Amino acid sequence: MANKVTLKVQKRDNSGKGAARATRRAGLIPAVIYGNKQEAELISIEPKVLLKQMQTRGFRTRQFELEIEGTNKKELALCQAIQYHKVKDNPIHVDFLRIDLNKEITVEIPFKFVGEEVCKGIKKGGVLNIVTRDAEVVCKASDIVDAIEVNVADLDVAESIHSGSITLPKGLRFASHEQFTIATIAAAVQEVVETTAPETVDVPSATEEKAAAKEAEKAENANNK
Repeated sequence: MANKVTLKVQKRDNSGKGAARATRRAGLIPAVIYGNKQEAELISIEPKVLLKQMQTRGFRTRQFELEIEGTNKKELALCQAIQYHKVKDNPIHVDFLRIDLNKEITVEIPFKFVGEEVCKGIKKGGVLNIVTRDAEVVCKASDIVDAIEVNVADLDVAESIHSGSITLPKGLRFASHEQFTIATIAAAVQEVVETTAPETVDVPSATEEKAAAKEAEKAENANNK
């Protein structure tokens, strides 16, 4: 089960772009809590608090208990989306999705690849080619895991592992009914080194050399007359 973390957030009273810009000028990141058929709640969060969580493994599947300062409200939520500054690339807005532990939700969970050190194909010189790094999964919030393990130990060169061959943790199912490729073992690419053949030089035979010498001698004698 994914871990749960308590975060203290502040209540925001005004919505709109102007209000969001004012929140950022105050040194906070505007955010919203929505979902579960309830009215959206406007909040803001300290940048250092958010960044600390983002830099910790399992951020996307982590359950946050959001404590809204100045109120008695606590909201259980997942981080659903983050907007980034186009130039600075820092977070400028966060969407939190309310969750009910008894209801199913759709969440993106990353794959964790194991067995590479004993993989048949890799031992033969192949390379693990990750096609899909995460997938949408349907489950209850209480069943969310930090990652789905994918064992590649038995894969040989040119073989693939697909979603249909993965045993998901209890309570989870892929949102897509279509099978998709998760990873393959690709043959190592051999570097082709082009070599330039040395230029061939026509070497005259002994007969040709003698004939040329006689012609040169005749020409020299004619000039001396």
